[in-house]
Amino acid sequence: MKSKQKRDNSMQRVILRNLAILLIIITAIYTMTENTIAHSPSTLTVSYNLQTQELRITITHQVANPSTHYISKVEIKKNNVTYNTTFYTEQPDPNSFTYSYTVNATVGDTLQVTASCIQGGSKTSQLTITQQNTNDDGNTSSTPGFELLIALGALLSAFILIRKIKN
Repeated sequence: MKSKQKRDNSMQRVILRNLAILLIIITAIYTMTENTIAHSPSTLTVSYNLQTQELRITITHQVANPSTHYISKVEIKKNNVTYNTTFYTEQPDPNSFTYSYTVNATVGDTLQVTASCIQGGSKTSQLTITQQNTNDDGNTSSTPGFELLIALGALLSAFILIRKIKN
């Protein structure tokens, strides 16, 4: 009876160890390929200067090669009607960059900006024009950092499994 129990415990430890190793490998692969897979911009900040009629859009979209993986389209809507759509063939910086557009808007107008990645994924931000000239209400259509939470969850699970094996 003790022999069978030892064998079962030994088998459980092998299974848990292999599962922990698998989780670590999956996390490592995911971390190494994160910049090569399509992803939405991590931030999209919109500001408007009422006096100069200038809309400034700052985009953070970290990529390894901004000539092959880039923000390909920026669409601006004014009061839910498409105002301007601009297409790009590369992004000016592999991390963060700002585009400026002349937009004829008045107090109370709502501007909605969507930045789209050439490989898929987009992010949207909305701004209502006020007297303060600049107003970013932070409305976005995606959850930044979600991928990081998945990777951290996998690492935490692997750590728990490894500790369980040692006990």
